[in-house]
Amino acid sequence: MLVALFFVQLFATFRGISSPATMDAAQVAREIARGNGFHTKLIRPYAWQQQLKAGKDAPLEQMVDTHQPPLPTLLMVPMMQAFKGHWKFPESSRIYPLDRVIVGASLLLFVASIGLAYLTVQRVFDAWIAGWTVILMVLCQYFWEVGRSGLTPMMLLFFFNLALYWLVGALEAVEEGRPGVARYAVGLGLVTACMVMTHWMALWLMLGLTVAAAIWLRPRALALAVLLPSVLALAAWGWRNQMVGGDALGSSKAMLQAALMLPGDTWLLRDFSGTSPPVDVGFLLRKTLSNLIDQFGTLYLHLGAVLPAGMFFLALLHPFKKGETRNLRWALAIVWGMALVGMSFVGLPGKEFDENQMHQIFIPLFAAYGLAFLTVLWARLGFTHAGWWGKNALVVTVVLISILPMVRALPLEVLAGLYNKGQFAHWPPYLPDRIAKVKDYVDEKELVYTDMPWAVAWYADCKAVWLPMEVAQFNEMRDRSRAHGEEVAGMLFTPLSSKVSNVTDVFSGEYRAWAPEVYRGSGIGLGLDTLSTGTFPFKEIFPLAGQPVGTRFLVQMAFMSDRRRWEAEAAK
Repeated sequence: MLVALFFVQLFATFRGISSPATMDAAQVAREIARGNGFHTKLIRPYAWQQQLKAGKDAPLEQMVDTHQPPLPTLLMVPMMQAFKGHWKFPESSRIYPLDRVIVGASLLLFVASIGLAYLTVQRVFDAWIAGWTVILMVLCQYFWEVGRSGLTPMMLLFFFNLALYWLVGALEAVEEGRPGVARYAVGLGLVTACMVMTHWMALWLMLGLTVAAAIWLRPRALALAVLLPSVLALAAWGWRNQMVGGDALGSSKAMLQAALMLPGDTWLLRDFSGTSPPVDVGFLLRKTLSNLIDQFGTLYLHLGAVLPAGMFFLALLHPFKKGETRNLRWALAIVWGMALVGMSFVGLPGKEFDENQMHQIFIPLFAAYGLAFLTVLWARLGFTHAGWWGKNALVVTVVLISILPMVRALPLEVLAGLYNKGQFAHWPPYLPDRIAKVKDYVDEKELVYTDMPWAVAWYADCKAVWLPMEVAQFNEMRDRSRAHGEEVAGMLFTPLSSKVSNVTDVFSGEYRAWAPEVYRGSGIGLGLDTLSTGTFPFKEIFPLAGQPVGTRFLVQMAFMSDRRRWEAEAAK
């Protein structure tokens, strides 16, 4: 069943990558494979301003990435080298072949995580509970959807399950008085460092694991073995960021600043002014509390709709016989609590599919404890002597409830995938083959400003600058790049800036400074030209994607340029 689902998800239901972080890491990995080091084609105004403040006024083609953790990028480098012949986007496909390669690696990490979860649960409970935990993971629709979206979540899931395996070994050694606790602590520390260098939110996991080690490992000083590898890795990466970008935190510093001041880091990353609003303690408290309440309200979905995983919190009340089983559940609770605080600080605007969502890595062990608790309750009712069905009736019931999302979604996804013959993309907002067309209209030294720079950098393989917060900032940025011989070829507007709940939201949302251009791009196919008499330089529009409205066409993705570049390309 696992093998069948693996190939179904990779081929029949595959729609391409939908994770901006994975696209960003992938385009940096491609630059490394080219021999350019950690250069990035995704230009964040915030990072650009950081380099200017550090006295590094260099061409944007020399921009070095200081935003992403390094491990996902480094893992993708061998993939880029092995599939170098597929870097160019194919003419006859809507799906980028390298997307499938990356997601294939992601799903392999998921399979490896299932194996690690089985080994860990078998040590904590028994093979029976471990087997049902594996069944829940394999039939969890949420895991497959997250695995198809990008690489980082499955990397984090793999490392976290490996960390728990080491932690269980340490707890067993302490309970049994065996030597070797230090070896397990060092292993746990190294894996924790891998988690931190995979996702910056794993810093909260590091804190939780360090606290758990200090409580249950003996001697308590072994907690330093858990903490030290992460500290050294962060220090080394911070020194590197300081050297190449002028700030030890890099452009990921915006994430910390936004957690203290703003609903999200998008506003800061698009700001070229270099100023930060003051910390509002009242707003910080209200935002954190609101995010915390939102997470509790949707915890069932955050835990993948796996019913036994929610039972973990009841299992905290049960006196399990084995000492390591009792201690591990409280260690899990501490680590989850730390992660909950971190997610409350930054917020999860993308709900259960947000890039910073970490509840999903707790699902396997939470589900195992929930299954064990339900099994104990069922045994006390006296049904365990009624044969296999009597023993397993309750577990089978909760498993069937947990797989309902897959029963509902998978048949429709398979039919849609077969009907579209593998050309079913994440539209809106991503349409990889149309985004890739932008490369045909842009020279090597030119820049594209867009609301979707990660996708342009990945699919079009050209330098993409995130649209700044204000038009005046764009003018300043254009002058600076022009001084280095880097002209602006045009702007690409996608559903990210045009999709709103109300028409007036365009004038108050993230891209309000570009409302005239957003409206013009969307309405040009309907005969509505809202071009003002201002000095906006990109008056020619090439519709890339949209939908018919009666006899006309609603443009949902438009490339705006200073001249009709597409005509010159068509004439070749």
